[in-house]
Amino acid sequence: MLWLCIQFPRLPLEVLTRAQQQGGKPSPQVVVEKQLVIDRNTAASQCGIEAGLSITTALTLCANLQLLQRDPQREQRELQQLAQWGYSFTPLVSPRPASPTSHSESTTAQLYLELSRCPHANGGIRALLEQLDCELEQMGINHLMGLGHSPSAAYMLSQLAEHRQWLAQTNTPPSPQQWKQWINSAPSKLLDCDNKTIAKLYACGIKRVSQLLASPLSEVGSRFGHSFVDYLARLSGSRQDPVCLYSPPVEFRSELFFPSPLDSNEQLLFPIGRLLRELCSQLQRRQLYAPQLHWYMVFGQSKEHLISVEVSSPQLDLQHLIALTKLQLESVTLEQPIQSIRLSCNHLLPLEQELRDEGFFNQGNRVQRKRRLLDKLKARLGHQALSGISLKESALPEQTWQSADALIIKSHSRGQQITPIKAPRPNWLLPRPSKLESTEGKLFYQGELQLLQGPERVDGHWWQHGRHGRNYYIAKNAGEQFYWVFQDLTTQEWFLHGVYS
Repeated sequence: MLWLCIQFPRLPLEVLTRAQQQGGKPSPQVVVEKQLVIDRNTAASQCGIEAGLSITTALTLCANLQLLQRDPQREQRELQQLAQWGYSFTPLVSPRPASPTSHSESTTAQLYLELSRCPHANGGIRALLEQLDCELEQMGINHLMGLGHSPSAAYMLSQLAEHRQWLAQTNTPPSPQQWKQWINSAPSKLLDCDNKTIAKLYACGIKRVSQLLASPLSEVGSRFGHSFVDYLARLSGSRQDPVCLYSPPVEFRSELFFPSPLDSNEQLLFPIGRLLRELCSQLQRRQLYAPQLHWYMVFGQSKEHLISVEVSSPQLDLQHLIALTKLQLESVTLEQPIQSIRLSCNHLLPLEQELRDEGFFNQGNRVQRKRRLLDKLKARLGHQALSGISLKESALPEQTWQSADALIIKSHSRGQQITPIKAPRPNWLLPRPSKLESTEGKLFYQGELQLLQGPERVDGHWWQHGRHGRNYYIAKNAGEQFYWVFQDLTTQEWFLHGVYS
């Protein structure tokens, strides 16, 4: 197997700051936990601030330092989102969260991808690694990569500088000999164990993994325990790593936090573009599309405002989705500064099945233009401003249609369809039939009516509400206006039901 380990050493800082636009001179920022600096940005590092300093010392070095409290729950959500991103490349994905911070040791969040079948589908190992690296860079996520025959080996090699340098240049996966050579030459401090065990190894003069692997297993087990021997077996590949595989939900969710709350709609365009880019990238690889985008603008004290963007077609055009969201934002007045923005797509539908409806010879392009126009109208005017009409199976004319909640135009119909009646029908049907005056067998509506064509018998729903028998006629008055009238066969009364253009 071919496992890729991706470490995220700056995740505590990035989940709080990656919504900030690149460029310019950022203010010094640090992430703190338990009164200690956990991470810092470049501006804070230039002031001499390092991880492990106390908050008091850091503020002494930089008076205008911005303190950000670490948010483990937000890191966990971000790691799950990264796992969903990784799942679009391979079905074997395993996320591992960072361990809790202690005084002297902690581990970073990691993501493991099994890539043995992926290089052929992505243009080779070099192209695949470059694509992974590029997309993480676009998301604003710093990372370290290591490639190994097991997750344990991949994690160790991701910390080895010479392996990372080789990984940046290789066009083929490493051979078993190369893996063995790297693992043997790795310093013991890179082993995935606590600092006490590392100190004990160095006290025994074991500074390289090769020295440890050359020692008798019985002696290693007696000194360091059977769990450590099991780890060495997994590291060398003689025993498989236990892997907890990730199963993605059929939804998309990603959030960006603003260290300094935003107070204008224009400032939201960059984070909106970043989130939509992540969405389109994942959906394209998974051959899915989202019919609705839900934007949550989160204010202080857990208050939030929802904006819903409807997409009436399989849509993966980034610029179109940005334009629809921007149209919705124009109608929003921010009463409070925004602390974070979250994009949620609760239902993802198969893209391939929808694309079969588009037809050939650019017919799909024409339909796509109509759909985009509808999307923009709904975004500008609101969901309730537009509705469609669909046929309904009924014999009574006033019940043969219904208003459609979501207007979807399709170039080809599929499934069981209702065939319209091929008979002359008026363009304007009254909401309710209007009773006509009748005197000595003559009908009157704005003058005397003359029956021209009919009768057409309509008799429906007798099994539900009694008989609804009607005889329909086309009639006209002295002003040459044509009407659709009928006689109720139960009461023998006459009614006006429609007007012809």
